[in-house]
Amino acid sequence: MFAVLNGQSHPEPDWTYVGSKVNADTGSRRTETYNTNIYGTTKLRDGSVFLDPDAIVFRRWRQQRRNNVPPPPYSIFAG
Repeated sequence: MFAVLNGQSHPEPDWTYVGSKVNADTGSRRTETYNTNIYGTTKLRDGSVFLDPDAIVFRRWRQQRRNNVPPPPYSIFAG
């Protein structure tokens, strides 16, 4: 399953650009880095399939959705 994450240039992105650092001695650059915000993380967690509810209390995870859209039926947060 895949989550459609809105890109950085979208008016309401699901992730933010963190950047990359250049090593002053060698001139090498780290890989570009991005982090998901709470909206993107919620979308990714919706599609989680390998969670053991006896080991992980996912009901405690923060989640947030735009425009009060309910979780999809396959989401761990549904129902």
